[in-house]
Amino acid sequence: MRRGFWQAAAVSSIVLARLMSAPSVGAQVAPVSQRPDTIRGLAYDSLAFRPMAGALITAEPGGESAASDSLGRFTIYSRMRVMRLVAFHERADRLGLGELTATRPAGDGPWERAIVATPGMNTAWARLCVGQRRPANGMGGILFGSTTAADGATRVAGVGLVLQWQAVKSLLDTTPTFESMTVRSDSLGNYLFCGVQEFGPAALVASSSQFRSDNVLVEADAASLRRVDLVLGATGGPTATATVQGRVVDEKGASVPAAMVTFGGFATEIMSGPNGRFTINNVPTGSRMVSARKIGYVTVTTQLDVLEKGVTGLEVLVEKGTLVEQVNVRSTRIKSRDATELDERKASGLGRFVDSTHFAKYDRTRQALDLLPGIRTQMGRAPGDFVIRGRSDCMASLWVNGVREPNTPDNMIARLPKDEIAAVEIFNNEMQAPARFQTAGNQCAVVVLWTKQHINAKR
Repeated sequence: MRRGFWQAAAVSSIVLARLMSAPSVGAQVAPVSQRPDTIRGLAYDSLAFRPMAGALITAEPGGESAASDSLGRFTIYSRMRVMRLVAFHERADRLGLGELTATRPAGDGPWERAIVATPGMNTAWARLCVGQRRPANGMGGILFGSTTAADGATRVAGVGLVLQWQAVKSLLDTTPTFESMTVRSDSLGNYLFCGVQEFGPAALVASSSQFRSDNVLVEADAASLRRVDLVLGATGGPTATATVQGRVVDEKGASVPAAMVTFGGFATEIMSGPNGRFTINNVPTGSRMVSARKIGYVTVTTQLDVLEKGVTGLEVLVEKGTLVEQVNVRSTRIKSRDATELDERKASGLGRFVDSTHFAKYDRTRQALDLLPGIRTQMGRAPGDFVIRGRSDCMASLWVNGVREPNTPDNMIARLPKDEIAAVEIFNNEMQAPARFQTAGNQCAVVVLWTKQHINAKR
């Protein structure tokens, strides 16, 4: 696996150089004992406040490895004393973090509660956004990446990049408001946006007199740190277009014939053949969005980097939809205001929503909450007690069935049997939450819980 920019000394980038400028962490390696060692620990994503499942952790020295389970836990049995843990994970690699490490604390005792974690958002902000104050109103995310020419190798300096998103202040807002930021790529083709809205998608485009990309979707992510690398096509000349060959497939990998394939910023469409394959010429080079549509399928849009040499072997995904027969049913049950508004918020896509099926997968309420992005629980003194904290380790605002609940270790959520939970809504901060759940002066996360008895009550 390649080493990410957080550790790779060969990467010459102002973004990466800032990360590398922080002093290294770790004690001097002591002479290795030949005693057997057992390490039990946790792989954790400090950016999204959730465990990292499927991380590969290796002991040094010794070389023994283990994979973290669904809760991020791992156990390594080594034939010698373990001085360092090195972990790899697909998410960390995608962000450019590369290997994650943890160094054994000084002393001869056992290594208790070993944690291999990504850097937290505050650390990332301090190293990347030097001299800038992180906004406290939910606009404190970071987006970074590189700009490369369509030859696939040349970095493009001085290109202008515009990031735009729909601002979310309150569900009561009826007029869409868009906000944007503009930066230029540095001398090594890297760019950096500091203060991006943390939640929701955004659109990114790069352009100059010689190069350009199409609008690329920056997807919403549980973490405030996002990375998008762009390919820029020439604005004219023989390398301005290329040929794209591919196949339309469903989620099982089966070919989908007669699907219309569309490329962002390119008016021409093409239909996939009987074997799902297609070939389209003169597609503008550079990053753009590609999708396919067909009746009975759900369209999935993804980023495609069209290089000068063209694209072969592309697979465009569509997912089979579920056809539901419309049935007229007469019922005496009328939805309550809370149930109606809950459905509206779920459909709007604001905040995060989980229902009872999520809690059914786990033994305890606290365990289920810990796996939700943006919040974490902190255990109290008594068994089963916990409080809920937000991204910045602040105390979250709690609401149960529309009523404010004190965020104390014996709160109602901690006492409520998980089988009675109908739904939980999570908002990153008060400004994102609906007006009825906003509290003056509180800038932390908002957690709204609904019980089955309340939501299903007849009116």
